[in-house]
Amino acid sequence: MTAGALTRVSCVLFDLDGTLVDSAPGITECLAQTVREFGGDDHPPESLREFVGPPVVETLRALTRVPAPELPRVVQHYRALYWERGMHESSVFPGIRALLDAIHRSNVPIAVATSKRESHARAILQLHSLESGFIAVHGAGEDDEGGGKVTVIRAALRSLAAAAEAPLMIGDRSFDIRAASAVGIPSLFAQWGYGRRHESEGSIVTASDPLHARELISPLLSRHAELNPGER
Repeated sequence: MTAGALTRVSCVLFDLDGTLVDSAPGITECLAQTVREFGGDDHPPESLREFVGPPVVETLRALTRVPAPELPRVVQHYRALYWERGMHESSVFPGIRALLDAIHRSNVPIAVATSKRESHARAILQLHSLESGFIAVHGAGEDDEGGGKVTVIRAALRSLAAAAEAPLMIGDRSFDIRAASAVGIPSLFAQWGYGRRHESEGSIVTASDPLHARELISPLLSRHAELNPGER
């Protein structure tokens, strides 16, 4: 659904990195260190923000020159760095707690759909005292399989069961928007995250920050209303 009006939201799916949590500082520093230690170019961490969001296996394959059989070792090294240090450099985006509170007050269930390992996603949510509010958290397995965005969105919708009759996906990258479209659900583009403006193509509406998102969707959680895609 890329056009027309959204009249009701029965559940909300959230991306994690760049949508709920500002995880770029820790991710980019760990990526830069990993690439450097495995013979890649010396990247300033801030230059790697575009790689926050896609599966880390794909990112490290693109940034390093190691032979394919060595890639799992590179990924393992990155994950060890991230688990030890990078994860703790993340923070909740301002306004996210207010957005989640507004959804909770309407008794509308929420879930996380991320390409990150599910265990890491849960750890980050726990770190920031967010996990208890989510009905389900879906991400890649410990073998990094099953983390494709379409796959995790479908898994989240199955977890939400009957509540998934009028879902909305909120994400900050084109991967989120395209996957939502592939599954056949509308999406809200989180402009406060790491995506560029053109990545919003295919979303039904764009929000400049979490409080703007709350303003846009709150009426849809409590009564029939119309969200016009012209509100971008």
